[in-house]
Amino acid sequence: MKIREATLSDLEVINSFDIFAGERSAEVERGECFVAVEEQQVVGYIVYNHSFYLMPFIQFLCVNLKFRRRGFATELLEYIESICDGDKLFTSTECDNLPMLKLLNRRGYRISGLIENIQEQAEVVFCKEVEC
Repeated sequence: MKIREATLSDLEVINSFDIFAGERSAEVERGECFVAVEEQQVVGYIVYNHSFYLMPFIQFLCVNLKFRRRGFATELLEYIESICDGDKLFTSTECDNLPMLKLLNRRGYRISGLIENIQEQAEVVFCKEVEC
């Protein structure tokens, strides 16, 4: 598996499995989107930026349903942790997203807070201290 910066030519594949509203072209153009590639196929992506109070933040993480539970999400997180330009890295997920909650717990992320009224379910904010 290889992780690389996404290109506009990756958008069609990303859009085919992306579970989040919208599409990722703006993030790709800003160099914020990275893809996991397995056997020349994009199997997942992660968006990393400073959109959360100007802090390092993982905004989106999505793996194609066909490729889940194979470690791609873990590798995408590890990659961002390795390039993070701060001593803390934030992310969030809905309180009922059990696979993501378990993944974040395994990777050492700790709950920083809860935000109500953004979506149907409360959004749980996580933070991990990372080495620069």
